[in-house]
Amino acid sequence: MDANFYLDFENNFRGSRDQIRDILTNYDGLIQYVLETDQKPTLLDIGCGRGEWLQKCLKLGFHSCGIELNPEMALICKEMGFEILEGDAINLLKNLPDNSFSLITAFHIIEHLSFEAIEVLLIECKRLLKGNGLLVLETPSIDNLSISSSSFYIDPTHITPINPDLLVFSLGRIGFEMTKIFYINGGPLQDEDKYSLTRIFNGVAQDLALIATKSK
Repeated sequence: MDANFYLDFENNFRGSRDQIRDILTNYDGLIQYVLETDQKPTLLDIGCGRGEWLQKCLKLGFHSCGIELNPEMALICKEMGFEILEGDAINLLKNLPDNSFSLITAFHIIEHLSFEAIEVLLIECKRLLKGNGLLVLETPSIDNLSISSSSFYIDPTHITPINPDLLVFSLGRIGFEMTKIFYINGGPLQDEDKYSLTRIFNGVAQDLALIATKSK
């Protein structure tokens, strides 16, 4: 797919940098936890896009690195001074040293991969995490009927709708000791009457976040 097309798509459908920064406040508590437990916090953001998350974590004291396949988005990040590895994430991960990162994040990446590729990605993430490190995966929630029936397919590069139970199972088989699921980013009708049909269709969480650890 043309790199400029996907950058335009991202700008049109994902929202402005300010909007994304507001959404990322979901993870402020997690960031604080890492800062309190690791004196030299390191971040790897897989599929870093325009770099909003890298920018946030850098300001808070993380040594941060991003991986980005899209050359236009990688260029934006490089021009902002971020450390970027450009290319296919799975190939690049294999060249990074064991136990390197306090936090590995992949926001809206795994739905772009086949199930087989997701498993390889997760295996590499486990290898790269420090002993007390955290893996964060965010993906569209198929429990939201509007997402699973329509919005998921607006992105032509989406391949795999993610079932959270299967993902938790896969993480456990790979060797992650603990995984927690969070439903986040409620739809525009989340404050409607809980018994209304419109709230059921477009009120529940639009996204799913999973946080996995190598130890308990």
